[in-house]
Amino acid sequence: MIEKPVEGVQTDVRPHPAGKQGARISLDEVAERGWAARKSPRLRAWVTQQLAACGKSTGGKREKAQCILDAFRKKVPYVPDPVMTEFMATPNQLLCLDEGGLCIIGGDCDEATITMIAALMSLGIETMVVGSSHREPHDTPTHVFGAFKDDMGSWVRFDATTKFPIGRVPPRKREWWVEPGAEAREKGEGDFVGMRSLDEDGTLSRPPSVLDLLYPGIR
Repeated sequence: MIEKPVEGVQTDVRPHPAGKQGARISLDEVAERGWAARKSPRLRAWVTQQLAACGKSTGGKREKAQCILDAFRKKVPYVPDPVMTEFMATPNQLLCLDEGGLCIIGGDCDEATITMIAALMSLGIETMVVGSSHREPHDTPTHVFGAFKDDMGSWVRFDATTKFPIGRVPPRKREWWVEPGAEAREKGEGDFVGMRSLDEDGTLSRPPSVLDLLYPGIR
């Protein structure tokens, strides 16, 4: 229970199991939340601005990924979760993209992976969530990072919480790969996002009718 809800933010609070079960739930959550955030207009705007700033708007997928990774690391420091809590903020909250909204400048590997896979997917780049174990027991994921498919069709790993460049991640004993949006892909159900400006009085602009296009002076 959250004593005072954050205005304009839906906060999910529920028990989270420990050990292997909780770790696998977390991997699914990262994939699901990254998939949902891929269509955020604010995130897509931030990503395209970073590409323009580093001159990689028309670069290859590896170049774009490295540019976005560098920008993310520059803006978002590593901050651990609250005590005995699996905390996951949205990319908009982590990057402070919602004007006047919640701004959380810092996150752990879950939030870094959510943000990075969403950022890459917003550019049409396929991604995967990768859980990893680095110590005993090897059947329990203790870390998470991402991977994307490059222009050659190869999967390239990346870890936003390290200083490694694209293509390098820490040594690990085992991996678990989770596909964001697997259910939607199987059903062939995507999303539509249409941007439309508001008029000066704050009302929604009316899309032009066929008459407007054929006879622009008739009204």
